[in-house]
Amino acid sequence: MCYRESDRIMKILYFAPIYYNDMKQRPQQIAECLAKKHQVYYVEPTVSLVRWLLKGGRSFTGMEKRILGNLTVLRLNGSLTIHKSIEILDVCGINSLSELWQLRRLVKQCDLVWTGYSGWYPLIRHWKHIPVLFDKMDEEALLVASKLWKLTLQRNQRRLLRRADVVTVTAVQFYDELKAANKKTYLIPNAVSDSFASGGAHGASFGRLRRANVFGYIGTMSEWFDEAVIWKLLALDSRYEIYLAGRNDRRPICHPRVHYLGILENGQLPALLETFDVCLYNFKQSPLLDTINPVKIYEYLALNKPVLAVKSKETLRFKKYLALYEDVEEIEAIVKQGFWRPFADAKSHRQFLKHNSWEARTAQIEQVFTRLRGSC
Repeated sequence: MCYRESDRIMKILYFAPIYYNDMKQRPQQIAECLAKKHQVYYVEPTVSLVRWLLKGGRSFTGMEKRILGNLTVLRLNGSLTIHKSIEILDVCGINSLSELWQLRRLVKQCDLVWTGYSGWYPLIRHWKHIPVLFDKMDEEALLVASKLWKLTLQRNQRRLLRRADVVTVTAVQFYDELKAANKKTYLIPNAVSDSFASGGAHGASFGRLRRANVFGYIGTMSEWFDEAVIWKLLALDSRYEIYLAGRNDRRPICHPRVHYLGILENGQLPALLETFDVCLYNFKQSPLLDTINPVKIYEYLALNKPVLAVKSKETLRFKKYLALYEDVEEIEAIVKQGFWRPFADAKSHRQFLKHNSWEARTAQIEQVFTRLRGSC
């Protein structure tokens, strides 16, 4: 299927890796920006009946809800869908038949399939007539515990990369790995919303930083979270307080100066960040690290907060704005040197926000759409 250059509005079927009402990340941000011009159908992960019986939570019955003007959120009925973790054993593709049937009319109407998750490949492989964009955001297999599901995701991703007409990636490492195999690979990093930058009580500060006493982190805390950094900071000064906001999958750090705030709504985060003197990006050195283009770094910088961050391929791209360490033992020297605000004036701050907004990233994606049209 080819586009005509005169086409202005597209119908985009987006197979998302996360639920729309989860903490707002790249999928929801770009879907909302695209929906200002195009008609977007945001398909959430299907909840199987088996999963619902085992874990409860979101209903398996499915739903459809219009958000904004041109954005519709769909969740398919999972009553006839088996748990995804055993999909690698489904050589005949029976598990996807119910979802394919539910989407049969909508797929015929859409101009483009866009996915951010290779778990959707068993459906996408059936639609030969429609262009596919794969937005590779993570090394998915490194983020799951089940060995069977790891194998499934690895297999699906290899096949999806071959099927995709165009690939977008968030990290330099992904770009370096994939550009030789697929010439239509584009680096489109993460970003920050304008509303986030203006969401604090006072906005960005450009004055001299007073002594740092409060260190804070926002985001999920799982096996990649480097607890050693927290203990190092606590040992350096008895006045240091640590605040951690987000889902915690680890054993809590039991210390009177470590405070867990739980999961907060996205709109609460700017005001919270204002209370931090220094923001943390303390991930462990691991194969996962260089694959992460961290949204939290953009959010920290949007409020012009000093940042203490582990060195990686992605944080090195921001090295003039961050205090980077490779080893925990380097942190003491950084703290003694003192922290600085990333932007010295409002003009340089505005330039950063302009070039790293979700609107700017969406404009890049629309350019990819244009190239995809031209290649048909």
